[in-house]
Amino acid sequence: MSANAIPPWANPFVPREPVMNDMAAHVRWCREHGHPSSMYVYGLEGLGVSCLVTQFWKENRALVDSPIIWLSGRHADGSPVPLGELAGRALRQVGVPDTDQGATAAEKIDSLHRVWREMTRLLVVDDLDSSAQILPFVPVDAPGMVIVATSSFRRRDLEQHEFAAFTPDLLSTEEARALFVARLGDTAASLDPALVDELADYCGRLPLLIKVLAAQIRDRPPMAHSLLRELQKSGLLLLKLGDEKRMRTFLDTTYENLGDVEKFAYRLLGFLPAAHFGVEAAAAVLDAEPDEVYLVLEKLTELNLLTSPDRHQARYAFHPVLRDDARARAESTDAPDIRKRAVTAWITWYLRETLPRARKVSNRWWVRPVTDLLSDLARDLPEFTRPEALDWLELEGDNVIAAVRAAHGAQLHDLVWPLCVAVWKYLHLHGLYDAWIDTHLLGLASARAVESRLGIMQMTSQLGAVHLELREFGRARECFAESLDIAREQQHVLGEQSALEWLGKIAAAEGDFGTALTAYRQSWEVTVAATEEQISPTDRARVFSILRLQQARAEFGAGDFQRARECAEQAVGDFDANPGETDNRAKARLALGRAHLALGQANDAIAVFDKALQLFTEEGVDKQQAITSQLLGDAYRAVHQPNTAVASYKNALDYYVRTGKAEATTVAATIAELET
Repeated sequence: MSANAIPPWANPFVPREPVMNDMAAHVRWCREHGHPSSMYVYGLEGLGVSCLVTQFWKENRALVDSPIIWLSGRHADGSPVPLGELAGRALRQVGVPDTDQGATAAEKIDSLHRVWREMTRLLVVDDLDSSAQILPFVPVDAPGMVIVATSSFRRRDLEQHEFAAFTPDLLSTEEARALFVARLGDTAASLDPALVDELADYCGRLPLLIKVLAAQIRDRPPMAHSLLRELQKSGLLLLKLGDEKRMRTFLDTTYENLGDVEKFAYRLLGFLPAAHFGVEAAAAVLDAEPDEVYLVLEKLTELNLLTSPDRHQARYAFHPVLRDDARARAESTDAPDIRKRAVTAWITWYLRETLPRARKVSNRWWVRPVTDLLSDLARDLPEFTRPEALDWLELEGDNVIAAVRAAHGAQLHDLVWPLCVAVWKYLHLHGLYDAWIDTHLLGLASARAVESRLGIMQMTSQLGAVHLELREFGRARECFAESLDIAREQQHVLGEQSALEWLGKIAAAEGDFGTALTAYRQSWEVTVAATEEQISPTDRARVFSILRLQQARAEFGAGDFQRARECAEQAVGDFDANPGETDNRAKARLALGRAHLALGQANDAIAVFDKALQLFTEEGVDKQQAITSQLLGDAYRAVHQPNTAVASYKNALDYYVRTGKAEATTVAATIAELET
């Protein structure tokens, strides 16, 4: 199966028309009966199952005429991708940004079902780990959808849920030879046809092995006889379906023809849990110069032992079969200290690269051990912009998550929780809540293992934030209560102020606005009492501004609209004094407009909402634009301007429909009422 979240293309593709025709017939039958098409395709690793699915889509555009939605069911380390993360990635591929998605897996799935009711799309969960990863994706009222899973073995659990099963045969002798000749290129003409046939036979009619063998011979005809002798010496007969030992023996021949440098790189890079990697990361692992490593990686790619999913950025990846082979060779060849040194170098490289970018993206406070690491590890890195930092995190984020898991597994506890601090903003921005909890539980365990009280404080704070996002209020409160206790014990004033503010946000989310206001007041008092060394004047001013905004929201929730308006007006003034706070300038106006509307001051609300909408538009925050447009509609309705209200509601409705929000039903009903 594919190791990447990118549909794999076979070049050339060996025709497998019968199975693709059967799949197309199944889709047509489902369409005729008015329900979505559910199926799965299975087969031995290396048989080309994933390529078959993408080729099916390519050749059946009359059935599925939109871009494919491709999701990988497993991480590079073999762990399953949680449903919430899969659903989030699917939403992103249909145009719903992470910032506009719901928090829970159920909310994301519900949005997906709403979005694709009228769509004709193919969704693939490649290398399925469990049926729970795909069953929720099947909609009941979207007959245009085609849902496909791939697996290396038959899945009767899916068949029980009416998934049709398909599997390609091994290549025929003629197909195997045709693929082998195609991959040999011009070299095939210089080889005896009988020799070509015999070599192709040794590949057991498996496309992966045919490509690996052909890559060694291409442009080197003498290698053909040498490889044949080695295969004959090994006693390897035709590969049998499912016989992994025979596949390993075949790969032995390929491996033994590598140079020592290529062998070492193959083993150690395959040992890492990286989804894909660049030259710099590989150079850190191999302790070599990037230019030298680049040549090694290109050599392995030429031999089909690596793939290059993105040639423009010089990214490399392992096919899962080859990753398993490389890992097994590393474990049998390289001493534990060599393997641990490689993993440590890889993890340290990611910590070094992530910290300064995370600092550029987030202004959240960090405890001193992490700020010291930032100074020590990243002092020689070049400057980069916030967009550049975000682009890097988008490319490398999955590997940073994998580095957290690998560091914990290697008991590198002093690296685990700082990595969590560094990757937090990426997890937050993309709504990767399962990975957020998973990594931070490991980070918390590691902080406890090394008895880092400040590390525990930071981890419980960041864990509490995700539990609040998921509305798991009890867990969130436990986390922030522990964070608050340690902050007071360690006299970490920013940590104390932050924990109190978050405890207030939890209470407000539960509807306990009195407790929320008390917590905000305590946070305010801590900030007032802090010295400039504890909280800088700049940070102090920003804390006050944010607390005023939180107070405005809580007062509104408590029903004191006058007090909410006063707090919101102060927050607007504070944030307007800082041109870099566009998002908060808009949010403060949103709170102010709500207060005006509740006080019956609809015209004032319209003016404030208009400005908020302008600011949210500048920031490109679609979700907040929709919320503001809906509130504008309420305000125009209050001043008896139904036509203008309808225009605002329609702006909101467009977003709600596009992102699959349940609010679409309510807004559509309001529009219908006003237009009658």
